[in-house]
Amino acid sequence: MWRIPSLIILLIWVALVALPLWILLSIAVKSAQEELTNPLGWPHTIQWGNFTTAWDSAGLDTAFFNSIMITSISVICLVVFGALAAYPLARSTATWSRNIYLYFVSGFVLPGGLGLVALYKELQTLGLLDNQLGIMLLEVSGGLPFVIFLYTGFIKTVPRELEEAALIDGAGPLRTFWQIVFPLLTPITATVIIVSSLGIWNDFFSPLLFLQSSDKQTIPVAIYSFVGQYNNQWTSIFSAIVLSLVPIIVLFLVLQRYFIRGIAGGALKG
Repeated sequence: MWRIPSLIILLIWVALVALPLWILLSIAVKSAQEELTNPLGWPHTIQWGNFTTAWDSAGLDTAFFNSIMITSISVICLVVFGALAAYPLARSTATWSRNIYLYFVSGFVLPGGLGLVALYKELQTLGLLDNQLGIMLLEVSGGLPFVIFLYTGFIKTVPRELEEAALIDGAGPLRTFWQIVFPLLTPITATVIIVSSLGIWNDFFSPLLFLQSSDKQTIPVAIYSFVGQYNNQWTSIFSAIVLSLVPIIVLFLVLQRYFIRGIAGGALKG
């Protein structure tokens, strides 16, 4: 009885999601003339040169390098520090553990723009303004509450008997974590990598506010500048956007099976 309405709703949802992607991809490979005469249809001749034009005109080579560096280092730090912080919080039953966990989780309720002025002055004082290291510190500190929340919930689903056996064999807590517990966290680690990478890769305001040099721009800022310079060349602009999506899509395709297991296996517990 409910299958037909559910199927209709699903098809409508798929159409709503697919339509913007169709428009994005179709315009990205059209000529400027066909973009005006046939805005919604697939091009008669695919213009692969649009991607080369966008890459060269928008300076995406430098922006890609900057985004990959900032995202990679920040995500590695989030995984290492988040897992290490979550492990004692998940295993300890002391009151201090619960209080610290609540302190970290309370970071969710703070508006992102609340401390922009203070952050700007702090980075300026530390000499990290217009410095990619400063952006990495912001990304790591901003992402840790959510990462700790995910890791803590998942670690609670890992049987304690494995750690007890390792401790009996003479392994210390740190060795037990890295050799026994952490390999079991692959699903939630994949979830952390995907979610964190997506947020950092697409972060627009932090690089825009704290990186002034053009050679330090990230992908979102480079595309924003490109739109300002070529606001009537939508084929090249859409090509640049498509290029910016490729790394995240590839990352998700590689880690998707772990991502689903991470959510289903307890990522949102605790």
